[in-house]
Amino acid sequence: MEQHDLSKIQKLQEKGKSDKIIKYLSSSDDTVVVAALEALSRIKDEDSVNSIAHMIDNPDTKIRVEAAKALGSIGTEYAKTYLLHRLNAEQDETVKTAIKEALHTLAEHH
Repeated sequence: MEQHDLSKIQKLQEKGKSDKIIKYLSSSDDTVVVAALEALSRIKDEDSVNSIAHMIDNPDTKIRVEAAKALGSIGTEYAKTYLLHRLNAEQDETVKTAIKEALHTLAEHH
């Protein structure tokens, strides 16, 4: 099933259908969630940014890391503000590092 979901996410990304991709963020499969985060980070519409920002509070460390990367690649002021806010609240060093790298990526784009 996972491969089917991944190819579906890819097709939805090509069509810019963030609303349909967002539904995959609740998947129990990390690989599917990560693919959805990456697809949303490429679409970069408001719904995508808000959904990714919401995922940075996920209990799964890997998902938080991927959400931070996705926000960094989006590069909006909102993404930057959210990452800075999350950096102070985050307890996990791996996620903190990912947030710092995302902020660094944002700084390079501006």
